[in-house]
Amino acid sequence: MKNKILKDREEIEKFFIKLLGREIFISEMDVFASRCSCVGIMITVRGLFIDDVEIFKEKILNKLEELAKSYDIKPDWIFVRVLPGSDDVINIGVRELCNICREEYKFKKPRPDLISLKY
Repeated sequence: MKNKILKDREEIEKFFIKLLGREIFISEMDVFASRCSCVGIMITVRGLFIDDVEIFKEKILNKLEELAKSYDIKPDWIFVRVLPGSDDVINIGVRELCNICREEYKFKKPRPDLISLKY
């Protein structure tokens, strides 16, 4: 499993570099399970901006959905987290929501630093 995660971290970094034509740094890619029973992937990124995500949204979504499925994660919610007060994307999240979170997020907007790409 660790070799798959290492390979996928490198692959997603190369994907963004090729897509944007400039250096993008993926310092970390985590596959996680939350106490509530959500599971997902969290990618820590530097050099990516909100405009990049908006312009290439469909390609990014396709790549993230493919990545999630390779870990048997249903990508219910795909989002980016921005550095407050800036256009810098600092995290990319893919989450299979548990029943509790699915109901909670249905009625409540997530934090202002989270921008949903797919819900």
